[in-house]
Amino acid sequence: MSPERRFSRWRGLENYGLTCCVNALLQSFIATPELKFLLNRWDSSSVREDALNNVPVHLKGVLGAIRDPSCRAPHKDFLRCLDRQHIQLNVQHDADEVFLAVLNFIHQQMDDKALALEIQSLYRLSVELHHQCVECSSNQSLPGPSYLLSLPLHIRHQNNTLKDCLASFFELQELSGIDNCFCDQCKTRTPFKHGHRILSLPTILCVQLQRFCYSDSGWMYKLNCSVEFQESLDFQDICSQDVFSKDFQKNEGTKYSLFAVIVHSGTAMFGHYTAFVRATGGSDWFYANDSHVEPVSWEAVRETYGGRSRTAYMLLYRREPTQTQGGGEGEEQEGERQEGERREGEVQEGERQEGGRRKRKKRGGEKQEGEKQEGEKQEGAVHEGGRREGKKQGVGGNKKGRNRKGRN
Repeated sequence: MSPERRFSRWRGLENYGLTCCVNALLQSFIATPELKFLLNRWDSSSVREDALNNVPVHLKGVLGAIRDPSCRAPHKDFLRCLDRQHIQLNVQHDADEVFLAVLNFIHQQMDDKALALEIQSLYRLSVELHHQCVECSSNQSLPGPSYLLSLPLHIRHQNNTLKDCLASFFELQELSGIDNCFCDQCKTRTPFKHGHRILSLPTILCVQLQRFCYSDSGWMYKLNCSVEFQESLDFQDICSQDVFSKDFQKNEGTKYSLFAVIVHSGTAMFGHYTAFVRATGGSDWFYANDSHVEPVSWEAVRETYGGRSRTAYMLLYRREPTQTQGGGEGEEQEGERQEGERREGEVQEGERQEGGRRKRKKRGGEKQEGEKQEGEKQEGAVHEGGRREGKKQGVGGNKKGRNRKGRN
């Protein structure tokens, strides 16, 4: 599919009163065919009570109607539904909060709990908070699933990289002195090594860059420092081996590809959200600013690293399938993505064929109408010729009759 055709199929979303945050998130959901595939498996018609306030029902509706050119506002009911669920219109919201709220509504409001769990599993990052006593090496681990990897930006005030932020987040830190922790084995406060360990990685990795902070006086401000990120990411190259739990399945894959960037422009008190999204199965990037959508280059995406008020706020990466996953989760995920692409292609091909059929029907109708008019014209000419011939014959007959009569 050519970039021009992909662009013609990518739609903007109108702003209905400070809805830029939701619009940007919806663009990232649209660029996630795995989500649409799972929602399409859900029989939402079973939701009879309070369907008007059911967020996953309306999210499914948006993802289904976004490719329908006859639907002028495919997300309007979704926005109204969120408004009734206290994510109000005409009120500023943070993208990460709305993202987590939507996943929470999916968990709460879908009657098919197994399918709701599959949807959440797309984004679930399983980590454990690891504590190890330096004196006796006893371990304490507290597992905790997360759907958003929130990274602090305190490495360097100006130039940071996503790899540095990730490495710092998962790096083991030693707690000593006044930070000593109580050890059950030693029965006293001892130095501890503290950090996060990875149990499993998600299909869709959502990274939030913590750009909003509070000053000592309680005022919120925004960090515009530069954070460089790349289109590809590999946790094996970033984290040391001891960051991965012994239960981590390395054949699940640790490589990711960037497909969406949620951008915040402005200050901590007032701003605007937009999104860069990459076309499914391709390398073409598009910039969605509410109803306006345009194709852009990777260089345009890189301009959101920081150093100015227009900065990347959330990064969405898709895990790449591995060669050793034969029949496993990777093939299933790839199959889901291909199925989503196939269905989207069928819709687009159907629209193309329907357009061609209508054009042929129109041309056929015009041809039939022309033939009909030509037939009527010829038939009229035949009638006119017959009438004239009959008139001529009638005059001559009368004339002959009169002549005969005269002779008689």
